[in-house]
Amino acid sequence: MLNLPAATPPGALDLTGDAAKRRRALQRAAVSVLERAGYEELLPPTFEYEDTFLRAGGSGVAERLLRFPDRDGRVLALRYDFTSSVARIAATTFTGASLPLRLSYSGRVYRQEPERGGRPRETLQVGAELLGDGSLEADVEVVRLTIELIRSAGLEDFQVNLGHVGVLAPGLAALEEPVRAQVRRWIDRKDRGGLTRALADRTGDAASLLHLPFVIGRRDALEAALGTTPVTAVEGLRHLLALDDALGPGEQSHVVYDLGEVRGLDYYTGVHFEVFVSGTGRAAGAGGRYDELMGRFGRPMPAVGVSIDLDAIAEVPW
Repeated sequence: MLNLPAATPPGALDLTGDAAKRRRALQRAAVSVLERAGYEELLPPTFEYEDTFLRAGGSGVAERLLRFPDRDGRVLALRYDFTSSVARIAATTFTGASLPLRLSYSGRVYRQEPERGGRPRETLQVGAELLGDGSLEADVEVVRLTIELIRSAGLEDFQVNLGHVGVLAPGLAALEEPVRAQVRRWIDRKDRGGLTRALADRTGDAASLLHLPFVIGRRDALEAALGTTPVTAVEGLRHLLALDDALGPGEQSHVVYDLGEVRGLDYYTGVHFEVFVSGTGRAAGAGGRYDELMGRFGRPMPAVGVSIDLDAIAEVPW
């Protein structure tokens, strides 16, 4: 056997010195925010039966799981995300608990990203889930909590890109496959030319996809869009306006409304958002409302949450 030096597997990282200290400091600060907000911390197992993650995320997550067989022949997977585990726990351990439930977590998730070569396969996250409350106030609470979590890292140069599934959903539902899939790709790429060609003869809800995906800005952008939005999509816009009303000026300054975000539309059912921090090369967090997930674990209830990528935030110079 060759005497080769020990090495880490692809996608694994050795974090030492300041890199390790920075992550622990970020973790402690975020956990303190969640404790003050009344979110009870959970410590789910590092691995689950793969069915837990497939049930929550669908078959599309299968290729991203890091899996291995158990002695009984069933397949286990390292923690793909915390939300799946929180949903399972809420449907079992907290069966008799009164609602709403405020639950939080902190730790590493493990994912293979075939389309993003070289990206680490483990990520340090912290987050929260508000279960059993489908109100606007719950959405506002999670957006505010997101802003406070980023501020706990000592950062102010960041924005929350916020949208609502209900704005684009009617237009997409009016399209047949495979046109719908193509239109989603063009929306994701902000390809106005591709959309114009695909929707040239469309009217009604489908025609709204020619302009709604390009609405991005502050409150005035939402108000301007109201005048050209089909009745079926107005409710989503009004929900975002009501959310904006509930935020304070210091919070509004960090929120940008982006109606053209289509990633996650198959998962989220209402508001959805991504967090971008100056100095990072990727989104530093994401969240939104996912009212259909809990029913997959046998206990239907509305749910909204946020997950923050502490590794991404740790890249910001300090």
